[in-house]
Amino acid sequence: MCGVVSLLLLMALPPEAPAPEPPRELSLPELVREALEHNPEVLVAARALEAKRARVPQAAALPDPMLTYGVVNEGRPVPFQTIGESDFSEAYLGLSQEIPFPGKRGLRREVAQQEAEAAVSAYEAVRRRVAADVADAYYDLSVTYASLDSVEEGARLLEQLVKVANTRLSVGQASQQDVLDAELEVSRVEERRSQLGERRSILEARIARLLCRAGSEPLGRPSPLTPGPAPGPLSDLLRRAEEESPTLREKLRLAAQGERLVDLANRERRPDFSVSFTYHNRRSLDPMYSFGGTVTLPNLHGRQKDALQEAVAGLGGARGAADQARAEVRFAVTEAFQMASTADRLLRLYDDGILKQARLSLDSAMAQYRVGKVEFTTLMASWRRLLDYELSYQEQQAAREKALSRLAVHVGPTPAPAGH
Repeated sequence: MCGVVSLLLLMALPPEAPAPEPPRELSLPELVREALEHNPEVLVAARALEAKRARVPQAAALPDPMLTYGVVNEGRPVPFQTIGESDFSEAYLGLSQEIPFPGKRGLRREVAQQEAEAAVSAYEAVRRRVAADVADAYYDLSVTYASLDSVEEGARLLEQLVKVANTRLSVGQASQQDVLDAELEVSRVEERRSQLGERRSILEARIARLLCRAGSEPLGRPSPLTPGPAPGPLSDLLRRAEEESPTLREKLRLAAQGERLVDLANRERRPDFSVSFTYHNRRSLDPMYSFGGTVTLPNLHGRQKDALQEAVAGLGGARGAADQARAEVRFAVTEAFQMASTADRLLRLYDDGILKQARLSLDSAMAQYRVGKVEFTTLMASWRRLLDYELSYQEQQAAREKALSRLAVHVGPTPAPAGH
């Protein structure tokens, strides 16, 4: 009976596969650099910035001059027949130029300039967000690989426990239930291995999407996590976020643009001018020259009034959006700070006590089970608890680094430009 049980137990354990080649080590800075060069969202934001910058000189330019030409005939319908014969027959060529009221062109340039500066901040915000997304997936992939290592180590430990249970069963000191419990744990290990393998594939696909890679080959294994510096005091982070966050700066620039739009709407209530010069060719008769111009007559109670109301309402909305962005940035910074701080405390707790105690508990349970002082369920509980704590420890490592990367969206250095 013991031989049959041993054979079933060995069949339940996963077969040893040949050692695969070690995967290529991934570098987070390299992944971020590649994402900033190829990510479609970053490229779209860059093109939008170029468009906004190209609009600035257009906004301040004078309207295109207008060329006028024509023929005036006296007495006959066919052009040019009476030119030189009649005082009122001529061919003319003129040039006119519209001139906005002083200050309008400058305000239009300021409006376009504020919009371009808002686009700069929007572009930086997209770059930071994409870099944080890459880091988020990278740290998740790192902890997945580390969890797979822990599961493999747990499987090797479980194999030792199975051998102990089998030895005690062979001498009549353990029940068959112990072996059945061990088989169940072997199946659960295989379940976790499969789940982690699925998670790894999904995370690799997520990184490939962020990098806009078309291939489906494995990316490689992330470098071991090295804890970054702890974030500073929350009050300092909040103060810096109000100064550095590109998300908030974009909204503040748009609010400043709204102020210039109100000024421009007020200035649009002033008349514009145009000047013109026309040359009149009368062939044998003396040429004539005419000078003139136009002045617009703004309807202060019509379109200009509505335009001013529109600008004032837009300014109120832009200021409200800036206030909302400020609140959201403060919340995002506070949330990331609290998550990083909590992960720091938990990691110290794991390092200083929980993992050491869990290993000692398993060693003690193993020794006592060998001499029949504890049940096999106690031994399995100690083994399972150690594995769960190791997996939780790795999750907290990733949670800390992910929180710091999200914090860098609003407080921290801007990712290096593409190609640097």
